[in-house]
Amino acid sequence: MMQHNQLLTTEKVQYTFTRVKDTYEENGQKFITLFGRLTVQNDGQSKSAWVEIEEVKWEQATEKLKNMPDAMYMFNVSKQIFKDLLQIASSHHQELYCLTPVYVAREYNKLGS
Repeated sequence: MMQHNQLLTTEKVQYTFTRVKDTYEENGQKFITLFGRLTVQNDGQSKSAWVEIEEVKWEQATEKLKNMPDAMYMFNVSKQIFKDLLQIASSHHQELYCLTPVYVAREYNKLGS
């Protein structure tokens, strides 16, 4: 019985914040696609707590956004940081596209050429 209780208490929950920025051109007009997701992974199952995708015309984007690399970032964060990110997502989700949280681990993949 003791062993069973230990298994329950060592269950690993992973909190992930994913942020993606990609730039593309269509019919002579340049666009930026932004994607953000907050995910809880537990027992091999993944559940999105928040997800958003947006498209911004290049001329309407901030300089900071234009200068960001086209890339995907995945941040493993603590439960408290995850809660803070959820709170930001509920009121000012656009800020998450440029935010780098305090993280436990990070994965980076450059997009494009």
